[in-house]
Amino acid sequence: MNQRTVLKSWGCSLMLLLIPIIGAGVSVAAQAGDLPGPVVSVQWLHDHAKDVQIVDIRDDLDGLMDDPKYITIKGKKVLQLSGGHIPDALSVNFWALREKHKVDGKTLDFQFPTAEEFQTVMRTSLLENGKPIVLVPTGDDAISLQEAAFLALELETFGVPANQVAILNGGTHAWLAVGYPVVVDAIVAMTSSKWKAGKERHDLLATTAQVKAAQKTHESILDARPLSEFIGIARSPVVPKLGHIKGARALPAEALYFRAEDGSWRYMNAEHYHAAIQALHLGKVSPSIVYCNTGQYAAGAWYILNRIMGLHSVREYAGSIYTWEEKGLPVVGL
Repeated sequence: MNQRTVLKSWGCSLMLLLIPIIGAGVSVAAQAGDLPGPVVSVQWLHDHAKDVQIVDIRDDLDGLMDDPKYITIKGKKVLQLSGGHIPDALSVNFWALREKHKVDGKTLDFQFPTAEEFQTVMRTSLLENGKPIVLVPTGDDAISLQEAAFLALELETFGVPANQVAILNGGTHAWLAVGYPVVVDAIVAMTSSKWKAGKERHDLLATTAQVKAAQKTHESILDARPLSEFIGIARSPVVPKLGHIKGARALPAEALYFRAEDGSWRYMNAEHYHAAIQALHLGKVSPSIVYCNTGQYAAGAWYILNRIMGLHSVREYAGSIYTWEEKGLPVVGL
């Protein structure tokens, strides 16, 4: 099974326990700035679309031009798969957010871009400095929420204030489910913007050396992959060895998102995440370093801990266990 299939199958079963207390939406505390918080609703975005930069983020750009797909259940038309994009949205290709870099003389995939590389992607996407940003995943699965979180992490790493970045909860799927329109034209930039990266936030990322140090000091190291990968009975195709970094604890992706009644995948609110962490017996999770296979799952966990829960001493291990294993470092499992 691929990552999307694994997360859907585990998520649907585990989150059944949480749905009665979650409901179909998520509330967030207001923060400073023009955005109401790290997660916004479709109603809020619809009402404030002209005040923000709407940025569609996905790993399959063909979907921008696809019509939404519906099925009929008991005579009722039900959205199965989102299609198209919100009017006037900018577009960022998720695969442009990671680079190949030489690390200790070895070329590695899935590395964080440099400020210059990221700046080029944002300029190509026509992003502008100084205007609030709402990132829009497809919302068809939890993976799409993590992709939006990954872009949020990079935006903040390269100088965008946290209170100027939010994610549309439920994404395009939730937007369509309430009847708001989408367009299916290609998003083709005929020019570029002058977006400029700001001062880099080194405190948001952890290096391999810092993960090693955390092992010695017993700082919290959190593995944000599906539980099967943490315990070592499954692995991502990009990671050669089964298992996890010694000393890490599981913050499984299956416990971090839920599927709403409209079929869209969503973040929960801070109270529910505190309850989930307590149920997982994780104890203190800040300060901490989060990792996954290549950084995507970890970005979702980072967004939850840092932005939604307000635990700001959380770093992502860029390159994650892929980089760890490519450096020849050991992992443990069952």
